[in-house]
Amino acid sequence: MLRLAVVTPNPLAADAIELLAQESGAFQVCYKASPVPPAKEVVRMLSVQNPALVLLDLGDWAEASRLTQEIQHNQPRAVIVGFRPRWNRSEQLTFEDAGILDLLHEPFSPGDIEAGTYEAMHRRYPVTHQNILAFMPAKAGSGCSTATLHLAAAIAATDKKVLLIECDRRSGPLSIMLNLERHSGLPEALEHHGEMSPLEWRQVTAQLAQMDLLLANPTRGSRLPSWADYYQLLLFAQKQYDCIVVDLPEVINQATAEFVRNARAVFVVCQPEMPSVKLAKFRRTELESCEIPADRVKILLNRWERGRLTIENIEKIVEGPVFGTLPNDYKEIRNAVLETRLAAPSSSFNKACQTLARTVSSLAEVPRTSPKFTLLRKLGATNP
Repeated sequence: MLRLAVVTPNPLAADAIELLAQESGAFQVCYKASPVPPAKEVVRMLSVQNPALVLLDLGDWAEASRLTQEIQHNQPRAVIVGFRPRWNRSEQLTFEDAGILDLLHEPFSPGDIEAGTYEAMHRRYPVTHQNILAFMPAKAGSGCSTATLHLAAAIAATDKKVLLIECDRRSGPLSIMLNLERHSGLPEALEHHGEMSPLEWRQVTAQLAQMDLLLANPTRGSRLPSWADYYQLLLFAQKQYDCIVVDLPEVINQATAEFVRNARAVFVVCQPEMPSVKLAKFRRTELESCEIPADRVKILLNRWERGRLTIENIEKIVEGPVFGTLPNDYKEIRNAVLETRLAAPSSSFNKACQTLARTVSSLAEVPRTSPKFTLLRKLGATNP
């Protein structure tokens, strides 16, 4: 959650905003300044509470302007979003010049707060990492988690510092497959709001094959993450790792969209069976309808073997090329799971992962675009 401070002379408005923020699920109100105390007291409390966002009443601009200057001088990392019933173009330019990153028309809804915050935060602190790789199954049982784990390990073997994030909080199997259920993992990391010491980070991650793993651990109960949780996690992780690999569930929601939107490539993992391949086409179309460029969406064929659907038939069904294939090395993968280890380096599956990792590493960097909350609104309408 994003820590939010509300500054308004109207106590009723402050209480209403707190309820709206709680309803959105993306914010934790850590400070309410209402009525507004002297500027020095506001700044002192902001320094203690350290909010990521300050929601500031611009009704009395002379007073709000002085507060804005004080906040920017003493809490330069805080993002300021203003609210007011109305304003003209000249006033808007004045607010922007003063450092107000977005404006909300009063009264506003939880969605309005999220939209304004989302775009203001991403403008001020963009996710800039160029090596985020997202993997999602065409359907459950496609072997996506196994493929993602081994590809991440293969990338780590090339002397890159790799983080693997498992985002299927209900069904993520990696902690069970690797006998790491006792790790606090992803839920604990999200509760730290992206602010952790190296020791704290070491305690929430597991280490395997020269890489770090942030595991969903479905055996531990946790709240549903929001886009703000994953956004703050990415801001933290992008400073620490050469490559961030993300294992996603098959349906993208408003939270996991943060990974998809910032990914260098999104790999839809399917197997050579008609239901899986047809669903891969559906996933591809779904991603493109969510404003993910078609050239970023890659089809990865798992458990490939001759005698089943041909590559040509699969490409015709999904209406796009197959980026790569991984062999059906069932016996080795089964033994690896039973023995809680990775597939043997000499196995056909591991060798294919090493080859694929080199191909993935050579993908072109993607151009950055200004993030818009419209993607999250669209996902919110389709994924209640």
